[in-house]
Amino acid sequence: MSLWKKMVTALRGGASEVGEAIVDAQALRILDQEIRDADASMLAARNQLIQIKAKRKLSLQRVEEHDKNIANWEQKALAAMNKGEEALALECAEKVAELTALRDQEKLAADQFGVHVAKLTAQVIKAESQIKGLRQQTDMAKARDSVQKAQINAAAATGGANGRLETAVGSLARIKQRQDEQDARLEAADELTEAANGGDLERRLQDAGIGAKSGGAADVLARLKAQNQSGNAGQ
Repeated sequence: MSLWKKMVTALRGGASEVGEAIVDAQALRILDQEIRDADASMLAARNQLIQIKAKRKLSLQRVEEHDKNIANWEQKALAAMNKGEEALALECAEKVAELTALRDQEKLAADQFGVHVAKLTAQVIKAESQIKGLRQQTDMAKARDSVQKAQINAAAATGGANGRLETAVGSLARIKQRQDEQDARLEAADELTEAANGGDLERRLQDAGIGAKSGGAADVLARLKAQNQSGNAGQ
C-alpha cells in the first residue's frame, strides 16, 4: 500500500472514531429523536388505519343497500310473474343479477378492507407496545446516566476535597512547627535573660537547698516568734 493510501486510510479511520465518539456522546439524544420518528410513523399508520376502517364501513353500508335493493327487485320480479308479465319479470331479474354482482364486488372489497384492518391493527398495537417499552427503557437509561454523572461529579468533588484537605493538613503542620520553633526561641531568650541577671544561679542554689527563698508563711511565723522571745527576754 502506498504512503498516500495509508494516510487516506488513517484519516478515514480517525474520522470513523470521531464519528463514533460523537454518536456515543449523543446516544440518548439520538434515541429520543428516533423515538419521535417512530411516534410520527405510528401516527401516520394510525391515520391510514382510520381511513381503511372508514372505507370498509362505507363498503359494508353499500352491501347493505345492495341487499335491500336486491330484495326489492326480487319482489317486483315475483309480482310481475304472478301477473303473467314475463318480460317485466325478466327485466326485474336482470336488475337483480346486476345488483347482485355489484353487491358481491362490494362485499369482496369490504372483506379485503377487513383483512387489512385486522392486520394493520395488530401491527399498530405491536409497534405501540414496542415504542412504549423503548420509551420506558430510555427513561431508565436517562436516570442511570444521571446517576452515573452524579457519581462522577461526586467522585471528582471528593478527590478535589481530599486534595484540598491534604494541603490544609500540610499547612497546619507547618504552622505548628513554626509556633514550636518560636516557643523554643522565646524560652531560650528567657533563659539567657535570667542567666544575665543572676537568676539562674539563685535558682540552681535553691534547687540545691542553699539560700532557700524567704517570704513564705513559715518564715514569717519564725520571724515573729523570734521577735516575741527577744521582747520577753528584755523584760
